[in-house]
Amino acid sequence: MSRVVVVTGAAGAIGSAVMERFAAEGDTVVGLDSAPGAASGAGEILACDVADDEAVEAAFAAVRRTRGDPTVLVNNAGITGAGGIEQEDPDTWRRIIDVNLTGAYLCARQAVAGMRRAGGGKIVNVASVNARFGGSALSGPAYAASKGGLVTLSRFLAREHASDNIQVNAVAPGPHDTPMWAALDPDLRERILGMLPGGGPGDAADLAAIVHFLCGPRTGYLTGATIDVNGGQWMG
Repeated sequence: MSRVVVVTGAAGAIGSAVMERFAAEGDTVVGLDSAPGAASGAGEILACDVADDEAVEAAFAAVRRTRGDPTVLVNNAGITGAGGIEQEDPDTWRRIIDVNLTGAYLCARQAVAGMRRAGGGKIVNVASVNARFGGSALSGPAYAASKGGLVTLSRFLAREHASDNIQVNAVAPGPHDTPMWAALDPDLRERILGMLPGGGPGDAADLAAIVHFLCGPRTGYLTGATIDVNGGQWMG
């Protein structure tokens, strides 16, 4: 049975891979992305800044009006920073927190009522390995804090909505083969890969497959978990 799936950050490498995976399995997929003119062969991408509560409300209203209630939500939208707490200015801190963490809250807030009406749903929040080890100057403080917040938000939502048959989980990826990864200095990439016992970087399509599994029929008893997909960079 085809489901209505919403994927945020849909124009990026991971978001695109997630959209393609769900579409290939027969779901109706709608992406949200702030990138102007974003397009995908896997489904429509609506222009939406997930940090803007009015924009999120309008986007979900459009999805409900044309396709029905989403029963799957993948909160993937995210931006990164850099430097230490003295280098990352307050405006940058606020913007990263708003996109990465508040955006997930706003989208989940729009989705849960429809999931409840449908008898259940699935939410996956895309966190980061930085949520596990605290980040570094490569991520900046706001990115690490926002991704750690996503892990805790996932647990809160899982507990709060278990009685609604809504399972909420997170994935915490390490380095993956994306344009963001490719833009790093080659020496820096080598240093990061040296921290990974399993080699790397990861493949976005493989990560998308894990997200899809978390939204599948076999995960009714799996909720509040964070799945680490990092090649062994963090083990806990």
